[in-house]
Amino acid sequence: MGWRIIHISNVDQLSLQLDNLKVKKADDEVRVPLRDIFAIVIEDLTCKLTSRLMIELSKNNILVLLCNQKYLPECIVQPVSGHALQYRQMVKQLNWGTDLKADLWKKIIQKKILNQAEVMKRNDIEKNRVFKLKELATNVETEDKSNMEGQAARIYFNSFFDENYTRSNPNYIENAALDYGYAIVHSAIARTVVAKGLISGLGIFHKGERNPHNLASDIIEPFRPIIDYFVVKQPPEGYLSKDYRIQLINLLHAKVVINSKLQTLIRSIEICIDSFLEYFETGKSEKIQLPSLDKIVLYES
Repeated sequence: MGWRIIHISNVDQLSLQLDNLKVKKADDEVRVPLRDIFAIVIEDLTCKLTSRLMIELSKNNILVLLCNQKYLPECIVQPVSGHALQYRQMVKQLNWGTDLKADLWKKIIQKKILNQAEVMKRNDIEKNRVFKLKELATNVETEDKSNMEGQAARIYFNSFFDENYTRSNPNYIENAALDYGYAIVHSAIARTVVAKGLISGLGIFHKGERNPHNLASDIIEPFRPIIDYFVVKQPPEGYLSKDYRIQLINLLHAKVVINSKLQTLIRSIEICIDSFLEYFETGKSEKIQLPSLDKIVLYES
């Protein structure tokens, strides 16, 4: 799997040269081997891309994100088929048991809340609030019928922002930063889902009729606090600068604990999805591997 994340801004053209991405700006050229690339984030609305390059990027399962005028990912370029045994994987996914999916969602939400509690602890939030989140995590029911996720979110975000804060309020620049970071991670998960031959629109819990990546929307939940941790620690100053956006993109290189080892976020996504496949194959909950923020290490360029 590739590991480089290429950020494109203020360039003339992207094209293919042999097995390399060629980036051209006036008389300057840079080449990057395709085998080294995990994702390309394109923020330049005037940049030209050749069809030949796009085909090779698709063949190599390289995530391509095209951003809009607000720098948020607007379009994901993904291969039509991403796995040698795609049909077999899709049939298995269609037969995932309802009870198994319900139990998995419970564990996903429990881990999300515990990771939120860890973010609060690392930011010296009052112990009683941290304890409350951990208590909510222990009370999550199958399918989270009592909405412990929502109760935890209110305590969690109000621990960092004032009482008027809501995630939908555009007046908080932190929301723009969170949205950008979530979109990058969500896209990385969607890319890996497709690469595993799964149906991205068929979720475990999410069932959005207009969401082509319901499964990614499920898997991202315990990963969200990684973005939260960075934004709370290093809030943007007035607007999302280019440097700040690059730092959010580079969170894909942050390290978290999964399966008792420190792994990059990119690798953690793959381990997590592979563990879900084993879980649905065997029915054994101990196969489930989810990220933990106990020893989070942010990427430093």
